[in-house]
Amino acid sequence: MPRASAKDVILDTAERLFAEQGMESVSLRTINTEAGYSVAALHYHFGTRDKLIDALISRRQTPILARRKEFLDELEKEERPDIYRITEALVLPMAEPILENPELGLRTIKFFFRTYIDQASYGQTKDIIEESHRIFNGLLKRALPEIDQALLHQRWVIASELTFQGLANIDNVMTIRSGSSQIENYRHYVNRLIDFIAGGIAAEEPAR
Repeated sequence: MPRASAKDVILDTAERLFAEQGMESVSLRTINTEAGYSVAALHYHFGTRDKLIDALISRRQTPILARRKEFLDELEKEERPDIYRITEALVLPMAEPILENPELGLRTIKFFFRTYIDQASYGQTKDIIEESHRIFNGLLKRALPEIDQALLHQRWVIASELTFQGLANIDNVMTIRSGSSQIENYRHYVNRLIDFIAGGIAAEEPAR
């Protein structure tokens, strides 16, 4: 097995530390020390802290977007797509890595969640959520034409936040079913999360 490059080792180390401790709690010096490289190595590959975070987001976001496109391509063929399937396209590209490799998948989603809740990096992940709405907007309008568009946008932002938070905290909130493996429990939880989010997006607005 080929040895990981210095760049990949630094990225892996930074992602793990950010996921565990938060964005502002981890210094570049700590990342260098944990990765086993000099300060010069990080600056050589990334230059600044922001560029390191950008590289981390890009590395994990690219396969998520590619997988999401597979779902979206199928949904675009439908005149009135089902809201459950639209929600699957939101949740599953982020959940599937957890089902395939729990340690790595959870590290990645926890990193994304940390970038969202940390004010210094909020804008980067907020932009991802807004871009997600732009991509899904046409499908949502076709699926739920009876819902006010401003309300639908608000619900989609909440749905995106719930996806981040629900997956990042999966071990704390899921129900452990006896006789089921860890992956089976994760899969059951993800399905329930999709049910919950889809129901919230499609809920009738109560009369005032």
